[in-house]
Amino acid sequence: MRHRRLPGILLACAMATAVLACSVVSPKRAELHRWWAGFGTVVPHESFPADCNLCHLGASWDELVPDFVFDHGVRTGVALVGAHAEARCLRCHNDRGPVATFRAQGCVGCHPDVHYGELGSDCSKCHDETFWHVPNARVAHVHTRFPLTGAHMQVACHRCHAGARVNNFRPTDPDCVSCHYADAAETTNPPHLGLGWTQLPCDRCHMPTDWRPAIVR
Repeated sequence: MRHRRLPGILLACAMATAVLACSVVSPKRAELHRWWAGFGTVVPHESFPADCNLCHLGASWDELVPDFVFDHGVRTGVALVGAHAEARCLRCHNDRGPVATFRAQGCVGCHPDVHYGELGSDCSKCHDETFWHVPNARVAHVHTRFPLTGAHMQVACHRCHAGARVNNFRPTDPDCVSCHYADAAETTNPPHLGLGWTQLPCDRCHMPTDWRPAIVR
């Protein structure tokens, strides 16, 4: 009985190995910016020197010599600045096809939209080509329907945008009660809930700098 089961076990192992191999080498499952050798070279080499060692390190397609220099602005008309100047050639010239195809899509041609389409397709509204961090996010908020002033300037993004920690900045309700209802309902001197103040704009009495002092209007 044990010998009869052995071929079946071997077959199952072989199938598992094949599935694993396909998931590793398949370009569909590969990391977005990884070069996949199965597609061969993407950049036309007809006019390149015959000596591959001028650019490539040994026999490797995806390793360039340490002193490799290519003036991208002069040779292609597209200057690489900021972080793009540090990107390896194969981050753009890889298995996804001609650069012009995905460059025509703008930023999302290379960079997946981690904001789920909520912030539009123009990444330059918040980001530059140097660093992903947005240093003026709170200042840029002045162009929204809820300009940040006073204490609101110090609030962490995720306190209002629950998905901010996973890059989801879906617009939130700008009404005061959307964030401060619990504070108002628990206030007993005077009793905000009993007086029906929980549904009124907080700025009737409060300033955006602090809860106190409050001026009853």
